Amino acid sequence: MIPRSFIILSTTTLFLLFLAFISVSSDKRFSEYDKEAVIAFPLLNAEPSAVSRIIFVNSSGRFAFYRNSDAIWVSAEKEDYPVLPKLIGRITTQLADMKRIEKKTRLGERFKSIGVEDPSDPGSNSALVRLESSNGKVLAEAILGAQTSYKTTLASKGTFIRGVDDDQTWLASGTVDLPYHPDDWLDKRLIDIEPNSIQKLQLLGPNGEAYLIARQKPGDQFLILTPNGLIKIDSDLQKTLTTGFSKLTFDDTFQAEKRGKKTKKLNLLVSTFSGLQINLTLWQDGETYIIALDAVVSSTDKTIAAHSKSEELNQRFHTWNYIIAKWKAEKFLGPLRTLKVSSKKM
Repeated sequence: MIPRSFIILSTTTLFLLFLAFISVSSDKRFSEYDKEAVIAFPLLNAEPSAVSRIIFVNSSGRFAFYRNSDAIWVSAEKEDYPVLPKLIGRITTQLADMKRIEKKTRLGERFKSIGVEDPSDPGSNSALVRLESSNGKVLAEAILGAQTSYKTTLASKGTFIRGVDDDQTWLASGTVDLPYHPDDWLDKRLIDIEPNSIQKLQLLGPNGEAYLIARQKPGDQFLILTPNGLIKIDSDLQKTLTTGFSKLTFDDTFQAEKRGKKTKKLNLLVSTFSGLQINLTLWQDGETYIIALDAVVSSTDKTIAAHSKSEELNQRFHTWNYIIAKWKAEKFLGPLRTLKVSSKKM
């Protein structure tokens, strides 16, 4: 015979489990997550390749990026300078994959706490992004707020979002990589060649100083031509020159004809083993350092690859000048000073 106390204990346990089940089922934290997620931007999700224009608004202003007639993404505010194509692709994919997970506050006074306030307000941390097709059709538009973590099978991170004319906020799956400053959207790579591909560097100072640094094959140490013959250059100096040039990026840009008075600081002609030559001129305008670039192909080694690379580079080089930080300018000025001192000792 089953003891009466056991029956009472079993009945009580089952009752408590039932109450717990009811509690969990009615708790929004669980019920909202268990529902099937809704795609946040269905038009974009259906055709992400249709995006031809992106409007970006934050507390620093309103900016437009669009795909021009050559299918190149450019910045309208930077006189159609190219922007990073990988960034555009990443933003499009991240928004297309977003899903609405859970409804959040509708109270305007709470918008700032999750970063979905009016993005044009001074000091706002939110950003509005709108993606359009070539005919102006809006494929996605939302105010993106703070990012957070949550536990679901959809993603490990989420973003608070709100429609432009909507008080309802949502927690959406995933995050979006939106650079805050519009200049950070630009493709700031100027030269992207491997240091090992550099064969020769000709360095010309402002007062007529000239230094020729070369090597016979990749991997060799550079030699400098002096009145006393060929001398190996210091490995640190070699690294400074080659890395400073091979992965050069700019900080700001402007059209070539729009700058005022400037003083030439040096000229650097770099030749690669493929036959490509790049001529870099460094100027100083007050506290600002500016470079102008030109790409040519060696008359002795006209490879198809070199010609193609030269034409690609000159599409930008001949239209723009570039501002670089002082520490980048020192990558060229420092070796020039070192070579001056070394040549006096020879």
